[in-house]
Amino acid sequence: MFSAKIKQQVLSEYLQGTSSRLLMRKYGIKGSATIHQWLTHFKLFGIQGLENHSRKTFYDYSFKIKVIKWRQEHRASYPVTAAHFKLKHPVMIGDWERKLIEGRLKPFKGRSLKMTDKAKQSKTLKQLQEENELLRIRVAYLEKLEALAQKKSQTKRKPG
Repeated sequence: MFSAKIKQQVLSEYLQGTSSRLLMRKYGIKGSATIHQWLTHFKLFGIQGLENHSRKTFYDYSFKIKVIKWRQEHRASYPVTAAHFKLKHPVMIGDWERKLIEGRLKPFKGRSLKMTDKAKQSKTLKQLQEENELLRIRVAYLEKLEALAQKKSQTKRKPG
């Protein structure tokens, strides 16, 4: 890991015209994508975007659904969606989508207790609406995947 100070130095030199290849050799950076990622974080979050944070940030269920829905509606890439919502790690969005499809993205984080009859009856309208929205998004996502798969198989069959 590189300190925020080193990252700042690298970006400073990069923005002054030093090639990423030269900076990679000089500082022992494994890939140019790292420099571009630092630059993106700097543009989005300023100096704080270059700091190494050891603590995790937790996002609630409704925020995750909002991000997934926005990405689908705008047909945006993970990096574009992450930038829109000021998320540092675009990969998280893919994880959330995968969990949604697999049915593992739940409104209640970590609750695996069996619901009693009384608990079942106390489900609020909001919880039911969230579950309904989750199912709508899952169905839409699966329909798009199926359409893409059909389109791909049709293009394979055509001679050309």
